[in-house]
Amino acid sequence: MKLKKRFALSLRNNLRFIPDEDFIRMCFRAKLHYKLDLDHPRTFNEKLQWCKLHYHNPVLTTLVDKFEVRSFVRERIGDEYLVPLYGVYDSVEEIDIDELPEKFVLKCTHDSQSTIVCTDKSIFDFEVAKKRLRTALQRNWYWQGREWAYKDIAPRVVAEAYLDEPGRQTPTDYKFYCFDGKAALVQTDADRFTAHDMQYFTPCWEQRGDINHEVSNRKPTEKPENYDLMLRLAETLASDLPHVRVDLYNIAGNPFFGEMTFYTGGGFDPFYADEKQPDRLDCELGELFVLPKQNS
Repeated sequence: MKLKKRFALSLRNNLRFIPDEDFIRMCFRAKLHYKLDLDHPRTFNEKLQWCKLHYHNPVLTTLVDKFEVRSFVRERIGDEYLVPLYGVYDSVEEIDIDELPEKFVLKCTHDSQSTIVCTDKSIFDFEVAKKRLRTALQRNWYWQGREWAYKDIAPRVVAEAYLDEPGRQTPTDYKFYCFDGKAALVQTDADRFTAHDMQYFTPCWEQRGDINHEVSNRKPTEKPENYDLMLRLAETLASDLPHVRVDLYNIAGNPFFGEMTFYTGGGFDPFYADEKQPDRLDCELGELFVLPKQNS
């Protein structure tokens, strides 16, 4: 993690005395350069902030928990779309690396950015991995951006199968932005930890050339042959929810569930469309986002 990013996370974690709304308003202005309107939220990011403060549906805590969500996925779409699980641990001391295969993935159930990938156990530095995981287990992700759904998750570690996509160090991530169970935007992320390639598409797989937010200049991601199935799975998982981003992988024609995200970018992602209308996509997604009833 870059020093600047580490400092920002540390700073947020040490500002717990600031009430949630004040903290969110402060970060929103600093990140997006316009004043947050919580009384009449209009943009996608404004509505994500409103949900942090006012949409406290208990099911969200289950759905962002990387272990507990598996039962939801199993019930909604079936076991065959779950990444094989090797173990779930309350502490790093419980992990027996000798019981894991040559390739595997370790990640915490309660946060973001704690994924550790092992592609060759003979050169894998398990002590460094344990140190990173111990630090992550002590962190409550809620305090990073006041994302309510993460507040009460039990911190654990899961070991899952490594998904091997030929030609990629890490598998391509297909992110479906869904509103009331319907996908409105698809984002692809390939080689996230090396030469990051990000693209945007419509649900009909037409490239969104009007979006330049972190988009690479490489050729468009090819449409998967089983894309219609992936779209159907994402929308099935997203049904009955005002908004969720459903992330899927596609390995040799077999879709696998990745995660469900309710606060993309913490609600501080600029979503630049173009220089003349930098907030156009933010507004476009905001129009699709029908806020639920306030329950807090």
